[in-house]
Amino acid sequence: MMNEMEKVITHKDWKFLVKNFLPVNFADSLSFVEAMHLVGNLTMAAADEIARDGFTADLMRDFAVNLLIILRAKNPKEWEEDWKNEVFLGISCALVYREEEAFVYIKNAYENLDDPPQSLIFAYISAGSRPDHLLTEKEIIELIQRALKKGVTYESADRMASLASKKGDQEKCEYWEQRALEAEANKLHTPIITPNVLKGMFDLEEGYQHED
Repeated sequence: MMNEMEKVITHKDWKFLVKNFLPVNFADSLSFVEAMHLVGNLTMAAADEIARDGFTADLMRDFAVNLLIILRAKNPKEWEEDWKNEVFLGISCALVYREEEAFVYIKNAYENLDDPPQSLIFAYISAGSRPDHLLTEKEIIELIQRALKKGVTYESADRMASLASKKGDQEKCEYWEQRALEAEANKLHTPIITPNVLKGMFDLEEGYQHED
């Protein structure tokens, strides 16, 4: 089976892979880094596939999530060396509508850092703001304000504008909308959460950077 798996990976036949193999096949046969790179490839392939075939894109994403969960259990030392692994798993869960799991993983990362970066605070807010409203409105407001203390970026200013709009404060909304425009013009963006092992795989738009 290993030779067949290697051929599929070499030829980047991701559709065949997710329809004919199980995540555990790769978790048992590949190193942690190799398996994480497979997750990265599936994530990129799903993003490209979504407009053509949403069902197959979801299969790729769900396969990636299940492989990440296995890697988390199988390789605790490597997994825990980088907090972004846990967040990436949570974000990946959210993409396939596994909202409660997404919240649990991202909350784990948030609570395990003494000084969470702005990117993680926003990921936590997003995970807790989904249909089940796992975070209260008060908690979300406090988190947004905590994130803002990390610096004014396009994303932080945009969140403040949305918060002001929700409260009906037009003056503050316009102020933060302007700050958001200024930050965007100056290419000031909240870093993107990417596991260290995957940073070389994902290209970012100008003005964005990976979280340290």
